[in-house]
Amino acid sequence: PAAPARSAPSSGRCRTGSATARPVDDAWQYLVSDIRRCRPRRRDALYLRPVDVGAALAARTYQAPVDVVFEVEDAFCPWNTGRWRLSGDAKGASCERTSDAADLALSVRELGAAYLGGVSLTALAAAGRVRELRTGALAEASVGFGSAVAPWLPHGF
Repeated sequence: PAAPARSAPSSGRCRTGSATARPVDDAWQYLVSDIRRCRPRRRDALYLRPVDVGAALAARTYQAPVDVVFEVEDAFCPWNTGRWRLSGDAKGASCERTSDAADLALSVRELGAAYLGGVSLTALAAAGRVRELRTGALAEASVGFGSAVAPWLPHGF
């Protein structure tokens, strides 16, 4: 099934096509001769809301070493509110409460947006949603939270 999908757009024999529920970084857009003639529509269906910040941040890996203290605000789940030290890399992570000075300030909403790597903390900071309190912490965390592939939910729920 993969071979016809790869050969049809580049052969010039295919004028129209349809692909639904594909990741935003799917290869199809590089297989067509002129992406400007395509009319991709983006819809998101994947939302993540950390209920336990410490457990969530410790449960994933990070594409680059990260050691930052987050000042998290969460009115709905107040047990998440406070400072959390995240130390992690590609092998694993730990995230514990701390009284150390915060490096970044954000709400749990921004943490959820960045968690899977599809939204950068840098972009959220540019929108005024994340505050950098220690110079360099934003870049460090943003790179660490990044992902080689975009998050994707192939089915709704």
